[in-house]
Amino acid sequence: MSNVTIKDIAAAAGVSHPTVSKVLNNASGVSEETRERIKRIAKQMDYVPNYAARNLANKRNRSLGLIWPDVEGLFYYHLCDTLHKEAAKRRIDVFVSMSGATHALRNFNEHFIDYVVCWFSPMWMPEDDFIREKEHFKGQITIIGGGRTEGANLILIDRSEGIFSAMQYLSTMGHKKIAFVGIDPEKIKGYMKGVLHNGLHFTPEYMITAPNDFYYGTEGKNGLAERFTALWRGRDRPTALILDSQGSAFAMINVLSSLGIRIPDELSIVSYDDIPEFSVYPVRLDTVSPSIHELIKLVLDDYEVFCQHGERRGETLKIIVPELIVRESVRKLDVKE
Repeated sequence: MSNVTIKDIAAAAGVSHPTVSKVLNNASGVSEETRERIKRIAKQMDYVPNYAARNLANKRNRSLGLIWPDVEGLFYYHLCDTLHKEAAKRRIDVFVSMSGATHALRNFNEHFIDYVVCWFSPMWMPEDDFIREKEHFKGQITIIGGGRTEGANLILIDRSEGIFSAMQYLSTMGHKKIAFVGIDPEKIKGYMKGVLHNGLHFTPEYMITAPNDFYYGTEGKNGLAERFTALWRGRDRPTALILDSQGSAFAMINVLSSLGIRIPDELSIVSYDDIPEFSVYPVRLDTVSPSIHELIKLVLDDYEVFCQHGERRGETLKIIVPELIVRESVRKLDVKE
């Protein structure tokens, strides 16, 4: 049952609504028998406390919730850190939940949080439990990264176009033999688009892809080292390399080091994801990445509009194209090369 109020519960229980309010707020003055009966009825009626509406009415807080991404990576740590810092400048509190999406949304709904930010993968689809929980949530949900659910704002990232822009850049720098390391299908699409659009040399060995344990399992790392080593020592040695994530970038550090490859003298590199930790490379990496500051600004600006209206405003869609950041890891080739 949706939109159940304490008056509905009071009518079903045959008591006054102040009595129900006392029970639901754990106040004294109600017999144990009546207390248990009211709790049982509230549960049967699927009652959800609307703290969010109460807060909006009283204007007592400025807060939003972040559901921690269910993926590994330092990019998401920096996203969360930037959200906290930029929100603090606007006097907005940020609460983070590392629970699953359904449980996190339930907790936010019950604890004063009426604006929720989630990072989901492009393939994410809401489970039935999440959809049911969302029906109780009367605030605004903003999804970053990918996936969709009815009524949520979307901030999507055109990963394919980001990798394509990196391919364009390498091509203008004279690179015709560009290899790719990664697993993301959208980024592979951008890589192949760049190959075809620029008429680049291509061989299947240039695309080093693997399952999801590519970067972290021993077998995956060994396979990566073997495949890239064979490519590097073969006839079609690439002059440039696209790394599809921070995971592939970190996985390749030891491989490149063991082969004694000098960056960018022997091999130019562009990596997806822009994080400070890339300073572990001998040179600062050129990157293509969604701007964390742009993403956070979009979220906080939307939050401010939500606060002004005090209610969900319907779905909005914004698409972010990753930015190319030029540093030190790409060398311009001479015509002869």
